[in-house]
Amino acid sequence: MAKRKSNRKKKKSRSVKILPISIILFILLAVCALLIILNKGKVAGYSLVKMETSLEAGNIVSEEESKKDTMEISVEKKYLSTKSKETTRITVLVNREEVDLSEIELTSSNEDAIEIEEGIAKAVKVGKSTITATREDLTATIDLRAILPIKSMTFSAPKETFRVGKPVQMKLIATPSDASIESLKYESSDEKIATVNSNGIVTGVSAGKVTITVKDTYSGIEKSVSVTIKK
Repeated sequence: MAKRKSNRKKKKSRSVKILPISIILFILLAVCALLIILNKGKVAGYSLVKMETSLEAGNIVSEEESKKDTMEISVEKKYLSTKSKETTRITVLVNREEVDLSEIELTSSNEDAIEIEEGIAKAVKVGKSTITATREDLTATIDLRAILPIKSMTFSAPKETFRVGKPVQMKLIATPSDASIESLKYESSDEKIATVNSNGIVTGVSAGKVTITVKDTYSGIEKSVSVTIKK
């Protein structure tokens, strides 16, 4: 009996000694973990954890990249009439917040076509210009076009029936004859039957009827033609 009591006392003594050691180890580990978190995953300058964040849905970038400033430039209109010397206001965003244009340097790549004065772009002569916004090491660009607007237009097909796989050029006549056509946009009502490119060339894909539409994105004038695609 005496021996059993002695063994129990020894086991109890060992467990009493182990308990404080376990508590101390737990505290030390907790402190280390806290220090790593506060130091953003780094110990002695070495990164134990690669921290990442998302700026836009589907785009994963490093934490350092996410801190970089971004610049955007926008305008109210991308097409400006030379006839009325039309203007549009330029807006610049840094980190998605609008900034005072006094902080920004604005330049036009073609001042004969588009002039810039006090944050306003003005059409001078028919042509294209790239507008650049600069602030220190940040830049952003946008393309503007000075155009002679379309007053009216006619739109037709050279024939009513097209063959699958054979490209056909649609016919468009704009007034005035020297009007700008850069603002025109072509669309097919069903691209499974026929497609149309930016120059008005229609290509049949499968048999059926389809409507081809051309729209002047500047004036809003729109014309449509129905054609039949045969094999």
